[in-house]
Amino acid sequence: MLDYAGPKITIEQGASFGPGNGIRLGNRSGLGRNCMVQSPTTIGDDVVMGPDVMIFTNSLSFFSTQVPMIEQGYTKPAGVIIGDDVMISSRSIIMPGTKIGKGVVIAAGSVVRGKIPDYSIVMGNPAKVVGRRNHPEDN
Repeated sequence: MLDYAGPKITIEQGASFGPGNGIRLGNRSGLGRNCMVQSPTTIGDDVVMGPDVMIFTNSLSFFSTQVPMIEQGYTKPAGVIIGDDVMISSRSIIMPGTKIGKGVVIAAGSVVRGKIPDYSIVMGNPAKVVGRRNHPEDN
């Protein structure tokens, strides 16, 4: 079970989050079909995810050339934080340690890493900020 699941969440068919330890899903947020979320991950309120979104917090270690990758184990988890009112479009990948600000829009198929500023529009592989949502501070 999730560490926290807010009211009015949606988890569509095929979405997975392992045992759910270390995962928080905010109010009125949802995981689309076949989404995969590793822990630790914090998902804010009013977050919308399309199908096939993947949120990674670790990966296979591959740094030693003297040891086969399959024997190196996994990297230490680096948590993902997703702010409130974020849209993550289908087939996007969120990499370990990513921090996504409030009101961000992530275009389909993007590979996101690092810190994404509030109200940014990002797209691509690697994802880059390509615009900004209209925000009251902009007027």
